[in-house]
Amino acid sequence: MSMTIGSRAFARSNRRGGVALKGVFLAGVLVLVSAAGVPAGVVAMAQSEQAAPAPAQGITTIGYGKSSAPAETAELQMVVTQEEFGPPRAPDPEATPGAAERDAVGPMVEGLQAAGVAEEDISVVVGAVIGGFYGPGCPGVARVDVQIDAPTQEGIAALIDAGTVGAAEENLVVSLVGVGYGVSDCEPLEREAREMAFADAGTRAELQAELMGVELGQAVAATDLPVNYAGAFDAYYGPLVPTQVSCSPPSPVPTGGSPVSVPPFDPTDAAEVNVYAQVAVTYAIETAAAATPLS
Repeated sequence: MSMTIGSRAFARSNRRGGVALKGVFLAGVLVLVSAAGVPAGVVAMAQSEQAAPAPAQGITTIGYGKSSAPAETAELQMVVTQEEFGPPRAPDPEATPGAAERDAVGPMVEGLQAAGVAEEDISVVVGAVIGGFYGPGCPGVARVDVQIDAPTQEGIAALIDAGTVGAAEENLVVSLVGVGYGVSDCEPLEREAREMAFADAGTRAELQAELMGVELGQAVAATDLPVNYAGAFDAYYGPLVPTQVSCSPPSPVPTGGSPVSVPPFDPTDAAEVNVYAQVAVTYAIETAAAATPLS
């Protein structure tokens, strides 16, 4: 027992001695360096570190732009559902797939033709996706698509009324309505929206610089930001995100099970193509400015 205690005491004594000797050796090294001078390699490395550029400074803002033009074409999509709520009906295995659904929307197609739509501009979409849709009405029967030239808000509303009356003849309900507007050349609209977004970013950056008490420099970087269509097209029964947006990249967000692939119809909105742009722009800060942030 006494030997164990002694060895521990001896080990602690050695550590103290080692620390003391290390300090002496370190002091000797410092004296030698100050007397002989710092080696050239060390000096060069220190100078290069001091000459390294300071971290980049700047102001980054997000600009928003929107451009609009009267629509040259439009695609009207109307989802027709059963009047009585219930589960989807099993098809007759011996019947032609989709034949019963096409017959059911026949009066609706006739009503659209009576309203002035050519037969070749009307198409009926049937399938399991439509039949399994549960929306404001009941299980889906079909989707009726109408191609329109030179659309107007009043003209589209009249076609929806004609389709609704025709569907009612078979005790069907038009439960979802979407309209996609288009133009033949999207480039001018896309450029205008981007120019407006860039200008908006500059206005925001000028205000930011004023609040910071610095002088705003030139734009040095810019990044496109995707437009969130999911928030823009939320519907009452859940997200209704279009997969076909004119003059814009297709939205990668799923449509939440909705069989409509164009934006919901807004009867109060003009028949226009709207293009949106979001741009993040970074501006340099002029270093010569005397900064006094605003309080």
